[in-house]
Amino acid sequence: MRKRNTNVGRTVAIGLTLGAMIAADVASAEQTELQEIVVTARKRVENLQEVATSIDALDQSLLSKRFDADLRDFANAAPNVVIDDLGQGPGSPAAIAIRGVGTTDVEKSFDPTAGVVVDGIFIGVNSGAMIKAIDIQSIELLNGPQGTLFGRNSIAGVLNITRSKPSTEEVSGQARVGYGNYNDTEMDGYVNLPVSDKFAFKIGVAKRSRDGYFYDATTKKNVGAVDYKSLSPSFLWKPMEGLELTYRYDQTWQTQDTDVQDNMAQPGQVWCFYYHQCAQSLTSPQSGNRYVVLGQDAPMPAFFNTQMHNLGAVWDIGSGYKINYLFGYFKTAEGANQDWDGTPLALYETLRPARYYQHSNELRLSYGGDGPLSYTVGLYEWNSGYRIDLNSSIGFVDFLYGLPAGTVVTVLQTVQQKTDSYAGFFEGDYKFADQWTLTLGGRYTDDKKSSGLIDPTMPQLATKGNLDNPFTDSWKQFTPKASIKYQFTPDVMVYGLYSEGFRAGGFDGRPGTYDAAAKPYNPEKVDNFEIGWKSELFEHRLRINGSIFVMKYKDKQEEESVPTTVGTGQETLVINASSATIKGAEIDAVANIAPGFTLSGNVGYLNARYDKLADPVTGANLSYLHLRRSPPMTATISPYYEWTLGPGKASIQADYHYIGPEELTFLNSPQSSNRHQDLLNASVNYTIDKTRISVYGLNLTKDDAWEQAYDVGSSTSFAGLWTYATPRPPLTYGMRVTQSF
Repeated sequence: MRKRNTNVGRTVAIGLTLGAMIAADVASAEQTELQEIVVTARKRVENLQEVATSIDALDQSLLSKRFDADLRDFANAAPNVVIDDLGQGPGSPAAIAIRGVGTTDVEKSFDPTAGVVVDGIFIGVNSGAMIKAIDIQSIELLNGPQGTLFGRNSIAGVLNITRSKPSTEEVSGQARVGYGNYNDTEMDGYVNLPVSDKFAFKIGVAKRSRDGYFYDATTKKNVGAVDYKSLSPSFLWKPMEGLELTYRYDQTWQTQDTDVQDNMAQPGQVWCFYYHQCAQSLTSPQSGNRYVVLGQDAPMPAFFNTQMHNLGAVWDIGSGYKINYLFGYFKTAEGANQDWDGTPLALYETLRPARYYQHSNELRLSYGGDGPLSYTVGLYEWNSGYRIDLNSSIGFVDFLYGLPAGTVVTVLQTVQQKTDSYAGFFEGDYKFADQWTLTLGGRYTDDKKSSGLIDPTMPQLATKGNLDNPFTDSWKQFTPKASIKYQFTPDVMVYGLYSEGFRAGGFDGRPGTYDAAAKPYNPEKVDNFEIGWKSELFEHRLRINGSIFVMKYKDKQEEESVPTTVGTGQETLVINASSATIKGAEIDAVANIAPGFTLSGNVGYLNARYDKLADPVTGANLSYLHLRRSPPMTATISPYYEWTLGPGKASIQADYHYIGPEELTFLNSPQSSNRHQDLLNASVNYTIDKTRISVYGLNLTKDDAWEQAYDVGSSTSFAGLWTYATPRPPLTYGMRVTQSF
């Protein structure tokens, strides 16, 4: 078993602690208080420091100082969070792990464990969750299961993203242009037009494009180019006192080269011992460079388009009562011709056109009067579905079935799945004494799923399991929450929390056999026990929040590759094969050290271990394995300094982010493991009036850790076909100009 090196993480943790101590020592009357952060994590407006749960938040002022491209760049803002691009299809499917709980597969049959919520709309698939960092007003990360108010499989936590709304106050807007290496071009902006004191219209547009990070040594071409465009009109209408209606439409278009993979096949795997396509070592791919790939065709095209409708109504009916209604509709259309084998040979390619849709309705009643009781109750309805027509070209049939070398066999499979879900929920606070507040909540969820297939290798589908007569199953669950808060002083609070998370069962999205297609897997559950504190010290110039937690994972859903005697020779099954215990601690801190100088950071410790895990083929005990994307330590330290320079203000900012050793594949193959990662971002900025000029660099340490990896066909008794992997983006830099009005 590999030793996990945490020396760098400990150094960062010590540095963060020293920073907090320095803040206490140098605090002076000249310094300003920390800015209050307002959150809507509990579907009501609250001060971050008053919410008895673990939340990390970035408001608009903090976001304006960052250079995030998409959702994965927010990972450094919170401890014990890993967000990666799966690189397994267009649209940048997201692999999000919070406190060691996450999913790692691109198929839409896999419900996400972390809820990505955009303007109140839950995004139900990983391939739609990598939200671009455009027009974002705030982002909140709720750590741990959020089964009460959010439901819909938020077993790991919730990333609650809010975008700016139209305003009736004044004409306003913003334009932003930027250029960087790899021909990285960005242009986006919005205009807000108040038509009257009751109606406002806003429209936003964006365009981003860049060349690829990778060089294909076979075709002698750069690959990985992306072109993204979006259009977002919205309006705000106040037809009467206390009633507000909002609507937003989003359309995005993305064309790109299909994602590429590095071949990391080792001597025991088929690609290496049979086809002599081998990685150069456990850490170096076949090409010898993680950003050099080996294809056999010109860059293959892919596209990913989305549409979203968001209609909301807020009615303040007086006496502390408020009614909220939210309708959401989201759909995607995508296609990719992907070369998975990572070699110059034609061994395995897939054509993957797919469509997905979802719609939801949510109705809430909230009460927040001056008395000791406040609460939210609501109803929720969800419907979603997708279809994928998978066309696989298998060029390793000579190894599988003894056919002549060079033979390519086409395997066709269509999968169509649907989900219907209904829920009722409540959460309420009762202040039963001056310093004590009790919170109770619960959600009852009823999920029903169906799965139908077209597969010539399964004649049984003629009677059951086809598109007209699909397999069906349903699951019901009540998820409670209880917490108690004690307010020592107006600035210091402690809390204790118990919450449950629930992720529904389902059907496999790419089964290789009829039995695998017909048998559903069961729900998984998490029991979360947490104690925490929130504090603001030294006249609100130092903020330190923290938590300690234990999570008991039951019936954990594992995506495991198992061998078959048909098709590609392997299939990915989801089975309830394990239970686990996850223990950890987190600290967030921010301090105004001196006028213009702010130091912020976080540290997370994680001990994620299987209690039980059995091999689905041999039954062997695998509980010694590490959970994927569960590094034992993460840490971030971020200094920011601003000063007056001429007619404007200059500022510099840096972010150092440490991620401890982590595993990316189920069997923890050494060729796919990440050693610790050290990531450094920095920027220099100058603002004069409403113009901001920035020069930035990302991944200045040139860390090339794997962002995703997969062992194809591997099991404890068979090394498998091959392992593919893709590194994180390399060093990037550029310049950006932002003009507000």
